[in-house]
Amino acid sequence: MKKIIDSIQTFLEKYYKPDEPIILACSAWPDSMFLLYKILETEYKKNLVVCYFNHKTRVETEMEEKFLEELCKKEKIAFETASCDFEKIVKLYPSKSFEELAREKRYQFFDAICHIYKTDKVLLAHHLDDKIETFFFNLVRWTKLTGLINMSEKSWGILRPLLNLEKKEILAYLDENNLKYFIDSSNLENDYSRNKLRNTIIPKFEEINSNYKQNINNLTSYFEELKEHLDKEITDFLQEQGILIFNSAKYKINTLEIYWYFYIEYFNKKSVFFQKELIRHIFYISNNKSTIWLSEANIWEIIKFINWKNNKTIKEIKNLKMRKENEIIVF
Repeated sequence: MKKIIDSIQTFLEKYYKPDEPIILACSAWPDSMFLLYKILETEYKKNLVVCYFNHKTRVETEMEEKFLEELCKKEKIAFETASCDFEKIVKLYPSKSFEELAREKRYQFFDAICHIYKTDKVLLAHHLDDKIETFFFNLVRWTKLTGLINMSEKSWGILRPLLNLEKKEILAYLDENNLKYFIDSSNLENDYSRNKLRNTIIPKFEEINSNYKQNINNLTSYFEELKEHLDKEITDFLQEQGILIFNSAKYKINTLEIYWYFYIEYFNKKSVFFQKELIRHIFYISNNKSTIWLSEANIWEIIKFINWKNNKTIKEIKNLKMRKENEIIVF
């Protein structure tokens, strides 16, 4: 535990300049309170901006917000909060779950705070149990490598310094030091699939192998290395294709346009595995770094579209938009 606590200072030194604002997403629950308390012990305390998004779906939320506001006032650090009327939002977007909408609104709030404080990073307090839980959650829903990796220390503007720390270690530290935190009562209910996994299924792995968390953590690290290798292969392929198409002078390519291109002929020379991973990569960059909505059927649907005889056609799946121009695919 001491090693991980000490590493928070090193983590902040790694990613932040001495006077750069540190946006901390704080729920007032154990994990984010642990991270808040530990940052308060560092020289980076003066840079902290604590952000609380009030979902207003539980009676405790008003107490959580008030507690954080008073703590930040006492510590002389910035505090930002926002809320949303989810009863209205859910009615406006009936195809989306509450969890999905809540996540979207939270991240919109964090993004707005980043713009205000002129930074591009947000600290989240996800820990090892969160990573394991999301691994299984995505696994049973079907996912590509991205979903199995699910969390990393740095993912674009998201930073996670607690990924090697277990929830029980966090709780033990807080309780031993009499540090206040709140518990989300809804996490104890099994109405949601994620809660059911957390409360009834995942704990059974302890009976099989007490070291299962570290083993899965090592597995996701392996998947991350594999994905990095695949992404490089795919990016190299797309860059080579872009140069070939630009130099061929067959197509009027505007170098100022943010598009990628590839020859259908060269695509078909690649293995089926590479083709599928290329489509995964295209979907990922088109859908806000996510492959959640990409099914195996979608992938084969896109491969079929690429090889259709019809020209000047368009294929759209979520935010992925592909156009067929004679011998090339544009996206």
